[in-house]
Amino acid sequence: MRYPLTGRAIVSGIFLGVIFSFIGIYLILKIGILALGGVFLLGYLILSITGGYDAKENAIILTIVGATTLASMGFIDPIAAEIIYSQYATTEIHLTIPSLLSITLPGALLGIFVLYPFYKEFIQLRWPMVTPMAYMVKVLEKTGSEELKQAIRGLVFSSITSASLMLTNTYQIDFVKGRNRYARLSFTGITISPLYASIGFFISWLGYLFLIIGVLYSMFIWIFVEKANPYIGLQEHFFNPYIYSVAIPMMITTAILTLITYGKKIKESIKNIQEESGRAIILSIISLILLPGVVGLSFLINNAIPVGKLIEILEIIIIALPIIFISAIFAVRAAGETGFSTSITLDATLIITLFLISPSFESLLISFAIISVFESMAISFIRRVKFCSIIGVDVRDVIKAVIIGGLVGAIFGPTIFYIFHTFQGGIGSDFWPAPTAKLLGGYVLFFYIGIKERRLPPMIDVRLLIISVILTIIIWEIFQKKGLRGLSPILIAMGIIIPPSFLWIASIGAFIDYWLVRKYGADKSLYAKERSKWNALLSGVMSGEGLVLFAFTMIAVIPMILALL
Repeated sequence: MRYPLTGRAIVSGIFLGVIFSFIGIYLILKIGILALGGVFLLGYLILSITGGYDAKENAIILTIVGATTLASMGFIDPIAAEIIYSQYATTEIHLTIPSLLSITLPGALLGIFVLYPFYKEFIQLRWPMVTPMAYMVKVLEKTGSEELKQAIRGLVFSSITSASLMLTNTYQIDFVKGRNRYARLSFTGITISPLYASIGFFISWLGYLFLIIGVLYSMFIWIFVEKANPYIGLQEHFFNPYIYSVAIPMMITTAILTLITYGKKIKESIKNIQEESGRAIILSIISLILLPGVVGLSFLINNAIPVGKLIEILEIIIIALPIIFISAIFAVRAAGETGFSTSITLDATLIITLFLISPSFESLLISFAIISVFESMAISFIRRVKFCSIIGVDVRDVIKAVIIGGLVGAIFGPTIFYIFHTFQGGIGSDFWPAPTAKLLGGYVLFFYIGIKERRLPPMIDVRLLIISVILTIIIWEIFQKKGLRGLSPILIAMGIIIPPSFLWIASIGAFIDYWLVRKYGADKSLYAKERSKWNALLSGVMSGEGLVLFAFTMIAVIPMILALL
């Protein structure tokens, strides 16, 4: 392989990509919060052990890992929502690994080229969230890293601790049912997990505070409305009007407020793009046009979806294409200028398609899964080009690395999702509650029933809906005035539907974040140094437990898979 796209960089990138994708899928389906870090330190470790560290090779590793995780996870929430809300589907869709591959592969490969013609324009932006990490990767080449030692310590500690907890049946404890490994995560339990303990740090103490507000509200409803029933299922709890009618309107209102806030800037983002050559523009257009064709052909080959549903899905994708293009441009520019970005694609597509073609519930969610992978790969590609340009990696090598990672992720993600759903209790169960999928599915269902059938879902209480909307607007305005751009009322909605047992131990990480701010916040240089150490340590903690969980999962499901063959 040509430097820096060397064999060891590719193998290391695929290995770390698979591990971090597994951790990401696990977290999304468990608590709906993704907090991953420390990949660049693990890349440093692997390269140092296998012949010496090289910043450009590490950039390739990080690019492959990023593409793998996005392709692995981009489809999860819509497809998990389709499973959870299957009673609202008009046709039963049998999800198999081939059908899931038809959802992930087209977007993972074609999404790379949507914004490629404009990369020279976009990498001129500041990219405040990308630039520091790129310089850190370069610095490691010269000086080594104290942070690396912290990451290794965290990884070893977490691996030993989490494995011991799992082997002694104390990883999940239910104080009512006793120490029973089969006692699923109820309102009376706690998860003793180094990984979850670390998550509070990456959320930030303030973000954790808003999550806990949601948790306390959920506990209040459980105690006073559901009479503290320790055996009530999370699914039943979620569809309680006191939960659903607060959490779902909070998400919808936040989405609308986001559209209003950022929508005014989209036109400006389009105007700021410099004129490109006809060949470059054609490449972008071709990648958009090919998406519905490749998706249709893929589904026809594996015969996974009835033709009528496939036509609906392709119609939704065609309607979404210009929206994807505009939304991706805005998201990239916003991330390049401020570090924060959002997408309007699913929101706009949902409303427009319901008025134009009135598709089925399941067609909407399957289309959203395909679109999500496609758009996320488009946005991530530009981010990676900027990252690698600082380190000195040619854009052609970036394209190759993203393609490699995208292919691996598009295959691995559906496979692990299928294993979790088929062999470990099913998506939407107490074991895999998939809270963000519940939010997304509820969001789509709200508009689907409201527009198509001119009524509200049965779980909606109008009085609670109105209160939730007003409260969300107030919280949003407070966040805007205080400049808390990284926070959103959705944090409270998430807290309402996440199993409480996951979040109690996350207070440890949140406290560490709070302690660092209070003790070192006045000295920016010292604060950055101390935070970097804790970031490395807790990233190692997350990675260590992720490796253990991956190993335990494979050990558990391989015999089941072999029994089916």
